[in-house]
Amino acid sequence: MNQRKKGIILAVITAVMWGIMGIFVRDLTRFQFSNIEISFFRCALAGASYFVFLLITKPKALKIDLKGLIICILYGAVAYSISFVSYSVAVSRIPVGVATVLMFMSPIWVAILGVFMFREKLEKSKIITIAICFFGAVLVANLIGAGDIRLDGIGILAGVINGIGVALQILLPKFFAKDYDRDTLLVYGFLGAAFVLAFGLDFSSVAMHIGNTPTFNLFWDLFGIGILCTMVANVACVKSTQYVEATTTSILSALEVVVGTIVGFLVFHEHLTFLQMVGAVIIVVGAIGSEIRKES
Repeated sequence: MNQRKKGIILAVITAVMWGIMGIFVRDLTRFQFSNIEISFFRCALAGASYFVFLLITKPKALKIDLKGLIICILYGAVAYSISFVSYSVAVSRIPVGVATVLMFMSPIWVAILGVFMFREKLEKSKIITIAICFFGAVLVANLIGAGDIRLDGIGILAGVINGIGVALQILLPKFFAKDYDRDTLLVYGFLGAAFVLAFGLDFSSVAMHIGNTPTFNLFWDLFGIGILCTMVANVACVKSTQYVEATTTSILSALEVVVGTIVGFLVFHEHLTFLQMVGAVIIVVGAIGSEIRKES
């Protein structure tokens, strides 16, 4: 398998893992877990699990100096903590569809910042692909023909910040890769984010929510958000940038919108309009089609 195919597969794994996250988040929400509590468990479990994994398979990745540790904590705080919290703020103040589209602006931020950070070429084909996938996301979010949509300034700002945060999750590990191992950045980034989020927790409420959740649901949901949808997803995302451009990784991550829509239909029995189905097809054709053209 060539390097580019590895990068594409890793990016698709990222999209699938992020796309199924709603299954676990909705169940935890049913047992009164707050958004910040869910974000904390995502980062804490991902960080602890990846730490143990690296301790067994790659212990040298855990060695870090004080400067590197500070960089990792800042990376976690900016890319994960702020991103997760800003998305929660966005969906609480503006329609989920609008928040989803603002989050999907991340490929645009990656493309723009990639020019300055890595001197990646902003090719015409990339711009067209981003535009196609963005239009598909608008259709999937059901914003066309939805009537009057009430927008809130703070909610819009939070959505934009979330999109930038998602972009930084992809860009920053690649930016610091010349000085620090990607695995080092990831593991301490997760733990740094958990440390920051812990300041916003009411631990008595956390204990109550844990106690009120059936054991199977608790372990299954925490495994889902912490291991599958955070550790596996974000490690795959960052590793993908070793083999393909950051912009390519972000474009392929758009498939998350499609996977999330399918999950909503199959698991939560959400109604899909014709335009939403068309939007999903557009995203798949736009994201995958652009890579097929490069391979040919």
